[in-house]
Amino acid sequence: MLQIFIVFYVPGFIFGSPISSRINAAIIAFSINYACYFSEIFRGGIESISHSQYEAGQVLGMTKPQIFFRVVLLQVIKRITAPMSNEVITLVKDTALARVIMIVEIIRVAETFAATRAIIWPLFYTGAFYLVFVGILTLTFGYIEKKLSFFRA
Repeated sequence: MLQIFIVFYVPGFIFGSPISSRINAAIIAFSINYACYFSEIFRGGIESISHSQYEAGQVLGMTKPQIFFRVVLLQVIKRITAPMSNEVITLVKDTALARVIMIVEIIRVAETFAATRAIIWPLFYTGAFYLVFVGILTLTFGYIEKKLSFFRA
C-alpha cells in the first residue's frame, strides 16, 4: 500500500505534476514490487543448481548458452514453480489495495453497492469470486507442479 502511495503522490511533490492516471500508478507500483520478488526467486533458483550440472554440460561439449537453456533452466523452472505461483496468487489478492488511491475495483464497487442498498450480499459475492478465482489459480499451479515433477532434483 505504501508503494502505491509513493508512486502516485511523490512525483507530484517532487516534479509538480503527478502521474496522469491512477491506474498507471497502480500498475507501476505492482510492476516494481513484483519484479523485485520475481527476480529474487529466479536468482535463488539459478543459484540452487549445483555446479556439477554446469560441469556435466561442459564435458558433453555444450556451450554456455546451451548448458543454461537445456540443462539449468529446466531445473530452475521446476524449483521456482511453487514460489512463483505463490507470488501470482498474492498479486491477485493485492490488487484490492489499489482502492487506497481511489481506483474503482471489485471490492470498492461491492462496498458502494452494499452501502446504497443496505445489503451485504455484494460483499459476500465479491469474497466468493476471490475464493473461486484463487482456487482456480491454486489448482492450475498444482497441475503444473505435478506435470513438472519428472525432474527429481
